[in-house]
Amino acid sequence: MQPNPGDTTNVLLLHLIQISVNGPNSVPDISALSPSTGFSSSTVWMQTLAYASLAFSVLAAFGAVMGKQWLNSDKSVRGRGSLEERGIERQMKLDGVKYFRLQTVLQVFLMLLQMSLLLFGLSLSANMWAKQTTISSVIICTTSFGILFYVGTILVSVLRPDSPFQTPISELVAAICQRFLPKKSIEIRRKFAKSSAIRWILETSTDPEIVEAAAIMIPFVQWTPKFDASAAFARLRDIFMACRDREELYVKYGKIMAHLCIQSMEIDRKLLSFFGDDKFLETQNRFMHDAFMLGCTAYGQLKNTPLMEADAQRKCWADTRTALRTIVVHGLDNKLSRPDDEDLIWTGDLQWYDSDGRAPSCQEFDWLIDYLAVDAEHHRNDETRGDALLVLSAMQGLGSPPKRWSYINSLMRCMRSTRPPRVRHTALRAVCEAREELTSITSASMSQGINAHLLDEFSCAILTAVRPYGDQKIHDAGPDASFHLDRDSCYIRIICALTKNDEWCQRLTRDGHLDRCISLVDKYQNCHHLDAAACLLVVFGRIKSSGKDLPFSPAEERWRLLIENVWDYVKDSIAYDIRVVDGIPALVTATMLNLTASDHRVPWEWFANLAADVHMASVNLQQNQSDHVNDDITQAAIDAALSSIHGLDEELSCMVGQWITRKETMGPQDC
Repeated sequence: MQPNPGDTTNVLLLHLIQISVNGPNSVPDISALSPSTGFSSSTVWMQTLAYASLAFSVLAAFGAVMGKQWLNSDKSVRGRGSLEERGIERQMKLDGVKYFRLQTVLQVFLMLLQMSLLLFGLSLSANMWAKQTTISSVIICTTSFGILFYVGTILVSVLRPDSPFQTPISELVAAICQRFLPKKSIEIRRKFAKSSAIRWILETSTDPEIVEAAAIMIPFVQWTPKFDASAAFARLRDIFMACRDREELYVKYGKIMAHLCIQSMEIDRKLLSFFGDDKFLETQNRFMHDAFMLGCTAYGQLKNTPLMEADAQRKCWADTRTALRTIVVHGLDNKLSRPDDEDLIWTGDLQWYDSDGRAPSCQEFDWLIDYLAVDAEHHRNDETRGDALLVLSAMQGLGSPPKRWSYINSLMRCMRSTRPPRVRHTALRAVCEAREELTSITSASMSQGINAHLLDEFSCAILTAVRPYGDQKIHDAGPDASFHLDRDSCYIRIICALTKNDEWCQRLTRDGHLDRCISLVDKYQNCHHLDAAACLLVVFGRIKSSGKDLPFSPAEERWRLLIENVWDYVKDSIAYDIRVVDGIPALVTATMLNLTASDHRVPWEWFANLAADVHMASVNLQQNQSDHVNDDITQAAIDAALSSIHGLDEELSCMVGQWITRKETMGPQDC
């Protein structure tokens, strides 16, 4: 810390030059150039940090050498003796390591080295800052990055004890924080550690017994959300496919894969498909049946044991929810699916049968109606509501008589605008499956004590399910878009069935359903859901037949395009679809409305094509009426359809004949 002698030499040389140029009197007194022992405080601090860094480095090196000697001494086995004596000596050394805290002493040396590096960075940054700020900025930034990185690893280690960045400082900070922070997060990570171990075994182990033991544990552990389980699922799938001839093992692995599907994990969707696997298709019914029975048993235990302990109650609730989710993931043919898959709502088939091929009765779903009406509402679990509604859609009705009105009230609550789209849409699907039974309910048939306005409220709830925000404009994307093909097709089928009843026709017209159907005409002119397009025309025909005037002109071109596409669909489907036969009279009525309002501007080719389609439909219905009778459609309904379609066929034939005669008489240009 002595002054730089070069500085004094430079000053004296400057004075000599001044004397040579200006004379001896131009130089001040040089006695002030004597060496000074005073230093600025900043210089003292910089030097202090530098020497402290050096001291800590030397101590750390000394400790490292000593630690190496201690460990070598501890590893060596001195003397000879029996195996027992040498074992006792080893144990005594291990006890000594723990008693004298050798690990803690060695960690202190590591901390000295870290402190030395920190002090050196601070000293170097301060020294260079006093000389050159540009260069010092590089050193300061590097030192700051190192400090921030070190502090970051400490924070990560404190928040996540399972992180690999543990240091003595982080352990000290963690010990302090444990006095103030709850241990719940640590327990959750320990539970997830079990699932991580199972996943590792499934991905790496080649021992079939170990893999089977790990697979059996899958339903009993909690799984980390959002992690990729594709590799583990692929291993289970390979074993599942190889066990087709071993029924018990095949079913076991099938249920394990279904359990993984209901977890919130990432699974490659290609692994969920089993197209072409007849064995899987046959077993899906058993999977759904067994899960339904497990859910029924769990819920029965919950309701029949009022004094059950809290832990046992939570387990029963969890078992019931798991059973419902398991049924849902089997809702698509030849594949497993994720419970939140939208295809399950509109195309899923959750119908299951007993081992003797018998379909379940409505009474077997009573427990699930109670669950939806009381317990799911109390726990406010929208995810479980959606699952319960999907499972109840397999009932294809409104439940047993004692539960019917409770179920209808639950459906109305689930179709409120405040419910998430999945809950509203699964309720709409359940209503669609029960639409035939709902059609038979009128105000006169309602039991005493039931709200007289219940059906009116239910009608409004159906419209709310597809239009939760009323006339408010929303984005044309997502489940609540102004037009959603699957959702609106399901809605149209419900309205089509309800219009069979004159009381429902009046209710639907009053509540705005007719306006909603009219707004959908343009959407269904060229879509592939022609069955829903046919239902639209049936709705208009039945409302007109009930004595209500339609608030539109049937002669508009969009109606002609819709009628043409629908009859092109009906001419073939009438041979096998009894639902088409049931709507033929109303479809003929809607078609006749357009014909009577048409004028000479309509191309005669349109009439010719329509006449050909109607004639083909008439022929197919005539030829297949015996098959329809065997499919439980009444002969009276077939006769009514034949009578109306024959009348339309004759009317169109007459009109086409008139067009041909006019063309021959007046010439092509006049026509």
